[in-house]
Amino acid sequence: MDGELILTDYEKGYLTAIYDERASVEAKAEFEECPDQNFWYCQVVGDRTFDLGIWLTDEDDINSEQVCVVHECHDYRGDGSYSTDVSFQYYLKEGNYE
Repeated sequence: MDGELILTDYEKGYLTAIYDERASVEAKAEFEECPDQNFWYCQVVGDRTFDLGIWLTDEDDINSEQVCVVHECHDYRGDGSYSTDVSFQYYLKEGNYE
């Protein structure tokens, strides 16, 4: 990982709302089946596309905190096939690891 993904205040607020209302809920449902897997949620905000990577702080406890990191996606080929650029990230929600 190279550095922090730069987001506008609007993008941070929008992505936080999406995480709170949709992504975290869908992730929890997925974690009930596969708690050791990461969950990815794609979201377009304006002219940018993002992947929200979500995982549990303790995969042995389905009720442990979720961590959410945001990466930007790019259509490198110009054909609508987006790839996640993991060289920059923004932690939307950090968990407490004990």
